[in-house]
Amino acid sequence: MTIVYYVLSGIIIIAGLIGIFLPIVPGIPVIFIGILVAASVAKFSIISPITVVILGLLATLSLLSDYLSGTIGAKYSGAGILGIVGAIAGAVFGVSIMGPVGLIFGPALGVFIFEMLSRKPIKKSARSAGFTLFSTLAGIIFNIILALSMLVIFISAIFI
Repeated sequence: MTIVYYVLSGIIIIAGLIGIFLPIVPGIPVIFIGILVAASVAKFSIISPITVVILGLLATLSLLSDYLSGTIGAKYSGAGILGIVGAIAGAVFGVSIMGPVGLIFGPALGVFIFEMLSRKPIKKSARSAGFTLFSTLAGIIFNIILALSMLVIFISAIFI
């Protein structure tokens, strides 16, 4: 029966890897769940509880990156407080309306709309939205790096 759980763990990890590239599944948290299943099946003898906690922190960092990367880009571009609120609102409503794809485009759209509502010129609003989109994409790349790091830690814990 143990082998079934290990296979299930592998399937969950693979689904998480796919979720990183296809915005259907929250990839890194799913990878973490797969690793947690494998660790618990082994009664934390192969993968230590400390390693699981570190991987859990990386998964949490990934979620924060998903929601905050657009906001950071808006702030860096010089967006006002309304633009930053727009990035957060865009992320929340984007996910609600368009699912995970909304995390990519929602913050940029939110910044653009809120910057326009605060009577900023269209060029400045578009610039802020562009920076927001860029930083959101940078957040996705960051998540890919986090996922690969988690896999390296997981594989190292098993074989070293």
